[in-house]
Amino acid sequence: MTSFLDGRRRQRVRSARVYKLAKILGICALISLAGCKRAQEKRFYVERLTLADATLAGNGSLQMSTDDLRQALVAALEKSKTFRPLEPGKKAPKGEPALRCKLELAFTRESQAEGEGAQGSVAEVGVVLEMSRPGSQEGGRFEVSGFGRTELNSEDAAARVPAFRKALAAALDHAVQSQQMQLAALDKPEPALIEDLKSTDVRARDFAVQALADRKSKAAVPALIERLKDPDREVVMRSVGALGAIRDPRAVPALIELTQNRDASFVLSVVEVVGEIGGPDAEAYLFTVASGHPDEAVRRAAEAAGARLKEPNPNSGQNASADSARSN
Repeated sequence: MTSFLDGRRRQRVRSARVYKLAKILGICALISLAGCKRAQEKRFYVERLTLADATLAGNGSLQMSTDDLRQALVAALEKSKTFRPLEPGKKAPKGEPALRCKLELAFTRESQAEGEGAQGSVAEVGVVLEMSRPGSQEGGRFEVSGFGRTELNSEDAAARVPAFRKALAAALDHAVQSQQMQLAALDKPEPALIEDLKSTDVRARDFAVQALADRKSKAAVPALIERLKDPDREVVMRSVGALGAIRDPRAVPALIELTQNRDASFVLSVVEVVGEIGGPDAEAYLFTVASGHPDEAVRRAAEAAGARLKEPNPNSGQNASADSARSN
């Protein structure tokens, strides 16, 4: 009996040890994962802050100095945990990602509140935030806009400035968050970007379209075709441009369908893109538009695009020679 009980005790001790060991390993795994996640999160030093403050001068709604605006921007950048503003004249540590930042105060305005049952006024502020890599060309510049709005009591003069400053803070937060999303999109793999095309956040969809266009992703063509139905016009136009950059003939029928019952300026944009992509469907469409579209400018554009499609490709001979050399 004693032997049996001793065996049960030893079994319980071993079970407790195994449980503790498993618990410790689980905690270590969680710490390790958290550490990996922190290591993967990119941080950017901001070496220089430039303010385009023409809209700030004499602005009675904000009543802010250039230094006040700079401090508001620094606060928004630090709040993000992604951007680390440096003191004037300081440089980022060697090997660390560095950016330069330019802020433009686009507008401050008072508008009527919108929506069912809405009354009174709102304070609205718009900003444009540009990030750039030192020494980079045009492809190293990333521009976003930010918008902030807050309720405004027009009858209370003392509350006017605080309301506009609150709207400014919201606009800066919005712009900084958009920059975070845009820079993150640059590092995402194609499957993640294609998944972002279905995001409920219009900014995520927009940045994904831009990144996929830059990579000329053939795999993204079906998903980009779906974005031609996007409720946001800007995303639709970017998707049209992205499909033109990728030049996959699969997009042509959807682009042609998109022009139905659209204004001439929209059709002009699509005509140019279809002409860039080419293929039998593109040629047939351009011929039809050149022959019978009611707008003369559209007809001329379609005719010119169709003519370019018939021109010999100067690179085709080089490609053929290269293929022949490889085969030999």
